Amino acid sequence: MENETIERLRELLAISTGHNVEEILPQSQLAEDLGVNMEEDFPRLVKLINKEFEIDLKPHHVLHELEQAKDSVEQLAKLIDEEIELG
Repeated sequence: MENETIERLRELLAISTGHNVEEILPQSQLAEDLGVNMEEDFPRLVKLINKEFEIDLKPHHVLHELEQAKDSVEQLAKLIDEEIELG
């Protein structure tokens, strides 16, 4: 996983959650640690991610993937990298 993706994602999460970037670790869980409401806040977060990374993630697909693993920052960054690779 590219460090650049994680760093950019941490910055987006800091803006959207109000946490300091230093508090957002790769293993931080979106809902539990960062307080992301997966029903209300998450779709907006995916829109920000799509704009920042110029990709087209679908919120429902990402939620499904995150449910299969921990809903961590690292897992979300992995999904972003996969989408970037697919173009």
